[in-house]
Amino acid sequence: MLNLGKIGNKITNLRKDLNLTQAELAKTLYVTPQAVSKWEKGKSVPSIELLIELTTLFNVSIDFLLEDTEILDDDYKSIFKYYSRAAALNKFINSKSHNEDVNKIFYLLEDSERKLIINMIISNSLDIDLTHLWPYLKDIERKYILGVVLSNKYDYNLSSISHHLSNEEKSICYKHKDTYQYPIMNYRFIIKE
Repeated sequence: MLNLGKIGNKITNLRKDLNLTQAELAKTLYVTPQAVSKWEKGKSVPSIELLIELTTLFNVSIDFLLEDTEILDDDYKSIFKYYSRAAALNKFINSKSHNEDVNKIFYLLEDSERKLIINMIISNSLDIDLTHLWPYLKDIERKYILGVVLSNKYDYNLSSISHHLSNEEKSICYKHKDTYQYPIMNYRFIIKE
């Protein structure tokens, strides 16, 4: 967990070492003086981009600024709290542990971000097994994915998630048994009509 107070104290001391006011530092970084004040009081932390600019300005390493403060790689709640949404989402997209981390991030995402992740999976640009993702999807997202899979636009054998499907979803699958590329009968969920 980040220790915002320690980071704020370091920023304050480094700013004063350069004989800069909060307003001057703010102007240099193209932020408001109120933002600098919040950092120094430990109420917020600069974005990763601004942290990098601060390290250049103060001639220190990012490790020095964040020393004794730590956000675990999979602590997405803290990452979303202290960094921009884009930076947090980017971190997840570029991580090597999507399947392990999906349960730690998906509930934090806004609808547009969730849709982005789903579309990246469907386009094969993000490797997440639907088995791991399915329990965290909203009904509308599940139906969207089913529609894509059942129309054979995304190659996925639904048998691995058949135990997660609602009766309505099973019924949708059964209606596509003649056009879907994998056998529906093997799913062990024949719907009685």
